[in-house]
Amino acid sequence: MEKYKVRYKNTRFSNQKVELDGKSFVHCEFEDCIVILERGETEIPECSFKNCKLILRGNAYNVGKIIKLFTGKSPLKVLDLEEQLFEKLNK
Repeated sequence: MEKYKVRYKNTRFSNQKVELDGKSFVHCEFEDCIVILERGETEIPECSFKNCKLILRGNAYNVGKIIKLFTGKSPLKVLDLEEQLFEKLNK
């Protein structure tokens, strides 16, 4: 049985929201996207990201906070205040 039911290969994503969890992306291009990761259950070999924003949720967000405790800085340029971001959009 395949680990990921949804698989993308040689696909280009542009100006969209892409949730990585539960999906496989092989040799894909992401440009101007909002990329969302919650559980970390994904594979992204040979992918490129240009001008994208990363939102960490759930376990991924917790891991990002732990890395920040050890390093004193965020491991990536991350939109890590997701709740505030979406509250502003809903007002």
